[in-house]
Amino acid sequence: MTEEEERNTMLSQTDTQEIILSKQRLGEEENEEENRQEEEKAEMLPETDNNCVLDCRDKLKRNISILHGIALVVGTVIGTGIFITPNSITRRVNAPATSIMVWFAGGCVAATGGLVFSELGAMIPLSGAEVAYLRKIYGPLPAFLSFWLTRFLLGSMSNAPVVMGFARYFWSLLYDNPQEEVNWWMDKALVMVVFFILVAIVLCRPTLILNCIVFFTTAKVLALIVIIVAGFVYLAKGHTENISRGFHGTNTDPEQWGDAWNAVIYSYGGWNQVCSMTSEVKNPQRNIPIIVVSSVAIVTFLYLLTITSFHIVVPLEVMVLNTAVASEFGLRTMGEAGKVVLAVGVVISTLGCAQCAFLTEARCIHAGAAEGLIPSCFGLVSKRFKTPIVSILYFAAIETIFLLIGGIDFLISSSSFIQFPFSVACSAGLILMRITHPNIDRPYKAPLICPILFIIFGLFVFIMPFLGEDWMISVIWVVLVLLGVPVFYLLVENVCKWEFLKRWDGKARDALAKLFNSD
Repeated sequence: MTEEEERNTMLSQTDTQEIILSKQRLGEEENEEENRQEEEKAEMLPETDNNCVLDCRDKLKRNISILHGIALVVGTVIGTGIFITPNSITRRVNAPATSIMVWFAGGCVAATGGLVFSELGAMIPLSGAEVAYLRKIYGPLPAFLSFWLTRFLLGSMSNAPVVMGFARYFWSLLYDNPQEEVNWWMDKALVMVVFFILVAIVLCRPTLILNCIVFFTTAKVLALIVIIVAGFVYLAKGHTENISRGFHGTNTDPEQWGDAWNAVIYSYGGWNQVCSMTSEVKNPQRNIPIIVVSSVAIVTFLYLLTITSFHIVVPLEVMVLNTAVASEFGLRTMGEAGKVVLAVGVVISTLGCAQCAFLTEARCIHAGAAEGLIPSCFGLVSKRFKTPIVSILYFAAIETIFLLIGGIDFLISSSSFIQFPFSVACSAGLILMRITHPNIDRPYKAPLICPILFIIFGLFVFIMPFLGEDWMISVIWVVLVLLGVPVFYLLVENVCKWEFLKRWDGKARDALAKLFNSD
């Protein structure tokens, strides 16, 4: 073999070795990339220990289909907001066309939020919605603050207007002008009697609520259909005097618009309900986006037709009063019989909505005790009724305070103000996750404009109350959030290693267990 041939052979062997080493390095890089993606994906799943899932949510059976999920969300969103907030929103914007525009914008906001939560729900397939997402994105403290304010302290705030709405429509069945004929004491007495009956049912016969849920949902959907049909029949007869006012006289006060937005947010509340039960949804990565988007579209369509019907029939001067707007609508379109039919439909709807909200919110507090976020006594379950008795009674006590001292408009605005910022934090977290975890599996990816618009709208809703006369109330809610920081570190994390906390917790649990015959 000549020197030139030997040199070519050596070069060929060297090239082959370099190719092999290059392939090995490429393979190692691919393995590292796959391992990194698996690690990022594992971060979004429940914590494990020795391959044993510690999160009990993983044990839940996945039996919620697309149809079930849509029915759940639509049934939750269409509660009583559509029957009690049109007065408040119209009073603040002061024009029928502007009111309809606000309701449409509310649907758009719910849609953008739904798309954001669809990506989060598919990416982080855990039950708990905001609490679960905040824990995975930011850590335990923000998740605790969300639970602390929106569930433990003020969870009953959003349910109180529902019970008050029941009283408003009940009085409309008995009096022609209940605003003047029913005094404060009569109204509060009715509210408290009905409320304590609901507490007894939730505590002793919760299955009765579940058995009647279809009946309650059917009542409110039928009420909406009657309103929509009657309203457009009224328009077809040539009655355009109310809706023709259009945007004339629109209020431009930013404080009033902030309250109007809070009211419409309250009415669309529940669009993320299915994300609270992701662990029970079949194929959540595929089905959750379909469920959320379809549900929001259906609700927005029904709401717009209903609000338009209200403005076609009911004059602006009547809409701005604290009247039972559905009863007034029925009276003007179908006479006394129509008034009674719609009022009864709304009364049934409010009862069902209040019971379901009570049932689920009390169990959220019970779940918080199971996760160690609040004292263990809140996790006690009645031996006789198999219900979380301490959580229910605590929830009832807090709601009693709101029912006695709060008005519908105040409670609606406040509940939206304290809950919406945590949804906005989740939207900001979505953008953060795309930066810090770009390789994680995303079966659904929302357009980037969705979280951006949701954040902008959320900042507007959060800032506006501070510019009004009642800014001190908003400061109080913020202080309550900040109060949760020392509570988390001192009582939940127990950074000071206080042994007496465990003793007190045990004594309280034993005393309440004996008092209520629970364990």
